[in-house]
Amino acid sequence: MHEAVIVIADLYLQSGDLPGQPAAGSDALAGFEYAGRFGERERLGAGWRQWLAHWLGRDDLAGVSVAAVAAAALSGGAGKDARAATITAGGAAATRWIATPVELVAGLTRVHLDRRGLVRLTAEEQAALADAFHRTFAGSGLALQPLRDGQFLAVTPGIAALATTEPARCAGGELVVPRGPLAAPLLRLMAEIEMWLHGAALNQARAARGAAPVTGLWLWGAAGTELPAAPERSARTASGGRHGATAAFGSDAFVAGLLHLEGCALQPLPERPEAVFADSTAERVLVSAAVAADLSGEEPWALTAAAAVLDRRLIRPALRALRDGLLGRLTLIANDTRLAVGRRSGMKRWRRPRAGLAAFA
Repeated sequence: MHEAVIVIADLYLQSGDLPGQPAAGSDALAGFEYAGRFGERERLGAGWRQWLAHWLGRDDLAGVSVAAVAAAALSGGAGKDARAATITAGGAAATRWIATPVELVAGLTRVHLDRRGLVRLTAEEQAALADAFHRTFAGSGLALQPLRDGQFLAVTPGIAALATTEPARCAGGELVVPRGPLAAPLLRLMAEIEMWLHGAALNQARAARGAAPVTGLWLWGAAGTELPAAPERSARTASGGRHGATAAFGSDAFVAGLLHLEGCALQPLPERPEAVFADSTAERVLVSAAVAADLSGEEPWALTAAAAVLDRRLIRPALRALRDGLLGRLTLIANDTRLAVGRRSGMKRWRRPRAGLAAFA
């Protein structure tokens, strides 16, 4: 296999995240530390999604809105017409958004989003919440459709697309709320949704089993260009099973849409992830991962602990494949930073160790 790319889609670092890390060489984050010490580092000014579109040879999709790309993977409803970031519903312009279930903590002057505040719902919970949403907001033109990663695609008639912050970028800190007159209709809608969720049956069921409630749906991902009218596939198609193909694993809705536009599907990560790095039929492999997915809801949250689970389960197997000659190059992406290591990168012994996740800061 020529190259493996691992995107950690929800790993964004706040100013206070690094001081509590283990010391360099403690082994808790050995995979991250190896890549941080020996890898070639690049800051991704436009974010990982644009980089990934270019990597797949889809320059035409690099500036398309996240919501429009994610909608492309849906087989029906709001996802049928995936050519644009806006559609028409009931005669009024309707905008597509990614709707992320969140548990927000409101203070006197700001809204805090805990690391555990990004709530990923099961498929059953998504279906129940979407059904209840459509009953409550019937006649408004609003629509909510489940996405494969526990989020939703939201359609909002009469609300203009504007740039709002991806909530994962704020996890562990203050949530950045859009300001100005253009943001007022969107903020009103999100406030109405918060009030509806306060007594939702879903939250009663989650509270009964000690799970975090969903206090809001944060809308983002609408800003960007429209999908091309007839997006062309790249020369290197992502359809699996042929030499020279790109195999892809994970559950991220944007990645699923991007691959759908390439004519293939995003596969679930197998129980033994190391197998994906030893696939001789694929030239490249893409893995979309998340630190929040590797700790159960009952465990106390700690960024280092979650990253350590991901390190053992995914990063170290990829590095072993690199050392064993099964893999030619490994690229890790997190916090808008790309680290690339090759088979001979470890020979650069003069490079100083970096503790934990410091290389991504």
